[in-house]
Amino acid sequence: MDWLSWTLFTLAAAGVLIMVLHLYRRREAPGKGRLLLAGLRWLALTLLILLLFDPELPAPGLAADGDRTRVLVDASLSMRLPAAPGDSLTRWQVATEAAKKLAGGGQVLLFGESLRQEAADSLATIEPSATKTHLLPALRAASEAGARRAIVLTDGGIDDQAEVRRTLAHLGMDVEFRTVTEGDVPNRALAEVEAPLWAEAGKPLRIDVGVAAAGAVGDTVTVELRHEGRVLATTQVATPEPGRVASSVIEFEPEAPEGGGLVRFDLSLDAPDAAPDDDARSIYVYVGERPAGVALVSLRPDWEPRFLQPVLEQALGLPVRGFLRAGSGRYVEMGTGPDAGKPADEATVRRLVDRADLVVLHGLDDDSPQWAREVAGEARRVLIFPTAEAAGTEMPMTLPPAAPGEWYASAEVPASPVAPLLAAMSTRELPPLTGLRPLSGMGGGWAPLMANRGGRGAGAPVVVAAEQEGRRWAMATAQGFWRWAFRGGEARQVYRRLWGAIGGWLVQEDFAAAGAEIRPAENTTPRGEPIGWIASGLAPDSIALSISDAEGAVVVDTVVTHVRGDSATTAALPPGHYRYTATAFAGDEEVGATEGPLTVDGDSPESLRAAASPEAVEAVQEARNARTAGMPGQPLHTMPWPYLMLVLLVTSEWMLRRRWGLR
Repeated sequence: MDWLSWTLFTLAAAGVLIMVLHLYRRREAPGKGRLLLAGLRWLALTLLILLLFDPELPAPGLAADGDRTRVLVDASLSMRLPAAPGDSLTRWQVATEAAKKLAGGGQVLLFGESLRQEAADSLATIEPSATKTHLLPALRAASEAGARRAIVLTDGGIDDQAEVRRTLAHLGMDVEFRTVTEGDVPNRALAEVEAPLWAEAGKPLRIDVGVAAAGAVGDTVTVELRHEGRVLATTQVATPEPGRVASSVIEFEPEAPEGGGLVRFDLSLDAPDAAPDDDARSIYVYVGERPAGVALVSLRPDWEPRFLQPVLEQALGLPVRGFLRAGSGRYVEMGTGPDAGKPADEATVRRLVDRADLVVLHGLDDDSPQWAREVAGEARRVLIFPTAEAAGTEMPMTLPPAAPGEWYASAEVPASPVAPLLAAMSTRELPPLTGLRPLSGMGGGWAPLMANRGGRGAGAPVVVAAEQEGRRWAMATAQGFWRWAFRGGEARQVYRRLWGAIGGWLVQEDFAAAGAEIRPAENTTPRGEPIGWIASGLAPDSIALSISDAEGAVVVDTVVTHVRGDSATTAALPPGHYRYTATAFAGDEEVGATEGPLTVDGDSPESLRAAASPEAVEAVQEARNARTAGMPGQPLHTMPWPYLMLVLLVTSEWMLRRRWGLR
């Protein structure tokens, strides 16, 4: 602790002493041992305060046999790269030999995404596979185990370097970094690929690609696009500086399979290097007659469309084209595809709205264009997000004025056509909604979710929906749903499930097949990531899943019972191309079955990430050593004696009070 912490501790201890003496003099009758009892209580409370300050105390030096030294080995994917340019030895092989000598045949701690303890002699049989490099948990584990010194064998690519630097001085442990690399290994990677979900046969399909590099590589690289081994198109990309991405575009006219369907396109660099896994990517595009899909128009832009567009696209399996109003008659296309940011006139937007299977109108109010207000009242399938100020004269139903305060989503899900998809949602972590319009009645409609002002009192619907004479509509009655998605975690899942369920109900009759569809959340899953599954329009209790590799061998044959609404997750798979067969069950009844392709990319940012600087981390350790004058300290909370003493003091006071007849 510094001088300020010691000063505060001294003042706290003095205050506790005064309090204890005061209590014993005022509340206890004069008698033998009163001062002794007060002293025992003061010592116990002072020790407890000292534990809260957690100072570093002098600790014994390293044992002669080195049993207080822990060896930590980086087990991330980048350790598979050569130790030096042109070297036949990998970084992992260098680290393995070093770990054997340092650990003397004992245990070492492997770090990456998680921790694992292995015998140093067994490292040669292990392949490093972590897609992340988190060092801090390993350092903390070593410190908690009583290590006085840690030797870290790494290539320097540490994801949590900032956290390590902030924490290192408080671990009570000397840390020595030993790098297993010499120089930058040249590497280029296909870092980015963006393509639309749908394409029409015979019409140009644009794919945006990005190339990143590390080390000394050539001036240009060729990106090839293949389908079933046949080269369809190529593009030249200038090699960027390390840490940057150089972009290019591939355009070609795809051929549609009979009746249309998903087509896999493989992209790769024509110059293999030390890390071939990041030289190739695969994408899936539905080639065939393009459905009109969803037209999302934000008339008064805020954060809601940013999160709503990908949710609807993923949940419905339909293309979603979004537009932000930028002024009178002027719009800008939104999203992440090749057309993102392009301007569009009002006539173009209206044509897409007229053709769309589902229209989403966001930011609708009395100042919106007349055509948009007419669509709100007449469109066959429409989802409306009115502003808090909108009077709603042309909307499906009249809305009352917005009520002030914060409205928290209720845990209970009311009966509705989408209730099975929303069951068991956790609403505890949801940020509050604002501007809610409390409806007194729903005019024959239904509400999928309710909210209470301040978390108390009567609930009011946050969304209302209805079907009237073949027309289906839904309308938000509150503002700020996007905050759920922005928070992430469980709140993001609730956002996805709510709007995915409502969007699915709106188009259900038009796309009946979607009600029996089970598919991966992403046809191409990044390496090391769990695979998400979506049972669109279903609420299954379980999903029977079979996955085969490219040779037809079954690698997964399981029944997933942890289904949350319409989504489930299975463990990560090795990189490669797969086919799946999925069957959904509600109880013993089969409610849907599908099959299709799935790819796990071999790409990992590990091989391209700018290496963290071990020297910078060591500088923190050197500063710490300077403050302790070469005597390593150990945090008080890692020592056993304070806890034993605390128990002894409290027990002694209690026993003496009982013996002397005190309460």
